[in-house]
Amino acid sequence: MSSGRGKAAHTRERLLRAAAEVFDRDGFARSSLTAVCARADVSKGALYCHFRSKEALGVAIVEEQSLLWHRLRDEQLAVEPSPVQALISMSFEFVGRLDTDLIVRVSAKLLREAVFFDVVAAAQVIGWVSVVRELLTLAKDRGELLPEVNVRHAAEQIVAELLGLQFVAQALSGGTDLRTRLARVWRASSGALVTEPVRTRLRFE
Repeated sequence: MSSGRGKAAHTRERLLRAAAEVFDRDGFARSSLTAVCARADVSKGALYCHFRSKEALGVAIVEEQSLLWHRLRDEQLAVEPSPVQALISMSFEFVGRLDTDLIVRVSAKLLREAVFFDVVAAAQVIGWVSVVRELLTLAKDRGELLPEVNVRHAAEQIVAELLGLQFVAQALSGGTDLRTRLARVWRASSGALVTEPVRTRLRFE
């Protein structure tokens, strides 16, 4: 990579990080490009070389974490012999990232904004369902799932539950009890998903 391209990539990363910090602090609607530029210590001209609008910055932040579920899947499959346990552990790891990873947290917030829901939510949800479906297919091949489980329907239901949990936890507790709610949902839903011998070995934490 040439020095010019390297500098441009570095500037883009600074802008994304600064935008995430400003959106996290002020909320997307109240944030300004002026504040983002000040946070990143770049000119508006430099910003417009990379992003044409505040909305474009938001879309880029969402897309930055679009492959997170794929990475989490690979990480969990590397250490968990059970695909169902890998799926459960992956969901808790994602919830943990909401607390510790600025980009993930801001991306989740942005997806609740109407402008981003209309533009990028479909692609995000399709990606999440695809990852869950892959894990459930592995689980079915290994005899972990009950015979009546429809993998496609189950994957969509799990993603719907995870997204709904985020919304409910944020509304009722500011998200502070999301892990507790997630464990409760997994305990309740696993009985209709996996065989009893598998269920007795699962960790819901």
